Amino acid sequence: MKRSLSSKPAVKSKDEGSSTVIAPVTSGKSRSNSPEYLRAIIDSLEDELIVIDRDYRVIEANKAILSRLGKSKGDVIGECCYAVSYGLPEPCSSLRQECPLKQVWETRQPVRVTHIHFSDSDGNRQQRYLDIIASPVIDSGGNMTAITELIRDVTEIREIGLRIAKAHENLSALNSIATVVVQSLDLDTILSNALDKTLEIMQQSTGGILLLDNDKQVLYYRVHRGLSQRYIKRMRLGLGEGIAGRAAQTGEAILVEDMSADSRAAHPDLIALEGIRAFVSVPLRSQEKVLGVMNIISQESRKFSTEDISLLEGIAAQITVAIENSMLHQEVQHKDEIRGELLREILTIQEEERRRIARELHDETSQVLTSLTTSLEVVAGTLASDVEGSQAVLRKAQAQSISILDGIQKLIYELRPILLDDLGLVPAIRWLIRNNLETAGVEVSFSTTGRVRRLTQQLETTLFRVTQEAVNNIAKHAHAQKAEISLHFNKKAMRIGVRDNGQGFNVKKAISSGDRPRGLGLLGMRERVELMNGTLDIRSRPHGRGTEIDIEIPLRQEVANG
Repeated sequence: MKRSLSSKPAVKSKDEGSSTVIAPVTSGKSRSNSPEYLRAIIDSLEDELIVIDRDYRVIEANKAILSRLGKSKGDVIGECCYAVSYGLPEPCSSLRQECPLKQVWETRQPVRVTHIHFSDSDGNRQQRYLDIIASPVIDSGGNMTAITELIRDVTEIREIGLRIAKAHENLSALNSIATVVVQSLDLDTILSNALDKTLEIMQQSTGGILLLDNDKQVLYYRVHRGLSQRYIKRMRLGLGEGIAGRAAQTGEAILVEDMSADSRAAHPDLIALEGIRAFVSVPLRSQEKVLGVMNIISQESRKFSTEDISLLEGIAAQITVAIENSMLHQEVQHKDEIRGELLREILTIQEEERRRIARELHDETSQVLTSLTTSLEVVAGTLASDVEGSQAVLRKAQAQSISILDGIQKLIYELRPILLDDLGLVPAIRWLIRNNLETAGVEVSFSTTGRVRRLTQQLETTLFRVTQEAVNNIAKHAHAQKAEISLHFNKKAMRIGVRDNGQGFNVKKAISSGDRPRGLGLLGMRERVELMNGTLDIRSRPHGRGTEIDIEIPLRQEVANG
């Protein structure tokens, strides 16, 4: 039998815990207690409201739910709620459409559930989410007589939540890509890590990154996953050729749901053999410069969403920046290598010129001066004893020629000590100590460890020059009383240590300011050592706390000088 609240006594609602109490209306003509007034309140609700009895039959429904269902009140009252809302022959029982009524009858407590409602509109199936609050209706005697269901459409809210969750997921994905691509400056490592992470995010196992060969203007696979070598070798595309070539040329991502049916695809025979179906190609472009493309491939039919494309474009932007950084790093390294080669060549030419000048001074100039000195001595000895004035002049000329000869000898050793070429590093450093430190009053402790042997000419020259600079600094600037110099001949490396108890200095300030002459000398030491792939460590503390210098150069191509 169909029933309606309008046929009952007037209704008055009052808050009694979580239940709804329906009590008889007291006598009187108050407009607020009339059935029409209650009906107006119910129909004014934006949310849908139905009242259901113990037999699941609808005994009341407001305009909101009637409007959604497209039915009149007479079509709904007395019908079962599950038939009205979902067209079901029995109460809702699935997990998706959990019925709250049984629980409310048992507990007399409100229950909240969310139902998924499907409807067809113009041939399209639409999915809606309905938030339902089922509450007991208690009469004035404390008896539960019915259940109200307040229904709210939360589809939009849920979709917003899903979009927010998806956006958060995409941000996390971009963050993970950013983390991966900054872990290295090696291009292949960057691309491999980025591709693996992208495939993980897209839940795919096949794909690759193609880079543009600027000389040939051809895209080629630099890294790939899940593709055969046959495919990789043949799939070399010019700009505008195939899907990837078009994406690179236009700068826009291209999505293909079925490559086997797309006429734009290059090498369709290869595509068929690889079993490629769905395909996304995203360009890697920096402003107007084409760097390459990233392809994500599926062997199954898959419809990539616009969100997927947006995410892949964001990932591509991250990869593009990483590629540019890697290329810049490679360019800097290449320029450093060229600079190193040029500097090495300059130092070699410099040493050769020093050797030539030293040999020329030794073989010609010093011999002439020696002969002159001897001649003056002979002449001075043959003059008559009464020619004292002439003898004095000759003796003075002899002394001057000896002084000039000593100066030239010192200049020869400064330019290129003959000892270094003829006897090696250890005698040359002993000469440095004797002529630069001991003559300056510095007490020096000199030691060697390991098997003393000849090294390559370039290595011996480098070790001598940096030691010479360190010794000159002690003699000219340190004001030290004591110094220690040690040479360590090991199988894999050559080490030199120089210590003094002088006044010390600020190393960082001296090097950064290029202070002359010490700062430039330190820079020269570092350049020479780094050219030999070695390390130079200078530790100094001002105010009389001394300086320590450690030099280490690997012996990778040690060849004896003879």
